Amino acid sequence: MEEKYFKSLMIEPTNICNLHCPVCPAGSGHYDNKSKGAMGFKQFKSIIDLTKDFLKHINLWGFGEPFLAPDIMQMIDYLEKNNIFINIHTNANTLTKKMMNQFKKNYKLNITFSIDGITQKTYIHYRKGGNLKKVLSNLSYLINLKKKYNLFNLQIIWQFLIMRTNEHEISDVCKLAKIMKVDKLRLKTIGINKKHFQYNNFITKNKNYQRKRNKNINLQKCFFIDPGMPTISWNGDVMPCCHDYSKKYFMGNVFKENLLNIWDNRKYKKFRDDYKKGINNFCNTKCKFTKDSKIYIKEINFNQ
Repeated sequence: MEEKYFKSLMIEPTNICNLHCPVCPAGSGHYDNKSKGAMGFKQFKSIIDLTKDFLKHINLWGFGEPFLAPDIMQMIDYLEKNNIFINIHTNANTLTKKMMNQFKKNYKLNITFSIDGITQKTYIHYRKGGNLKKVLSNLSYLINLKKKYNLFNLQIIWQFLIMRTNEHEISDVCKLAKIMKVDKLRLKTIGINKKHFQYNNFITKNKNYQRKRNKNINLQKCFFIDPGMPTISWNGDVMPCCHDYSKKYFMGNVFKENLLNIWDNRKYKKFRDDYKKGINNFCNTKCKFTKDSKIYIKEINFNQ
């Protein structure tokens, strides 16, 4: 039986970022950057209060660095109080000990550290403006905090985006992640169009580390559309998924109308119905996620 509403949401706390990653839509200037800002806690709370009776999971990030949002820890606290599982990605350059000490509350949370190099030279090839030493220090601090306070609900993930400049470091990053005792290491292939002017600077030489195309593009089910995970930007705009960073398929604004009404409006329903029929131009023919069958090379669990 089809659920009446979605069980997951993606909310962007802010579209402000401290780094300038060249393949990221924000870093490359392809994201809607007409205005910068952060969602306030009262606005965030209004979304959660409307959906908390059926909402199970939330992705708390977008095209900015989540921990630059002034109310981010208050948002995490509120999700915990409402028993909603949290998934958050960070470049970890702006994390502070004060923020991380709040994790002693043993949140039901997966936090992913995006660290794509084990030397400063390889790291900043993509994470432009970042400081590897600081990031690894923050990662180590949170790992030790988890161990000291037995934070069994907290899962710490190291995500390593594989590209030409760091593909030789894969075996070393596996060793380092094990030594540091992260819960999981995720090795992810980089997604980049051949028409991108820096394609050859990022795509790997080893074809085993490149994304592979599905012959049948309908083989891979998209969780953004089916069963559904609306994406809400910091200013309240609603899109079907985060891949629509140009907001071509704008469905409404949660600060101007009820999110559930947006979910049930004619435009959003047609978008979902067309996807299921295989005739949605954005999803079924253009979306890289549904076409790419090899996004993650490997996920290594160290806590099993």
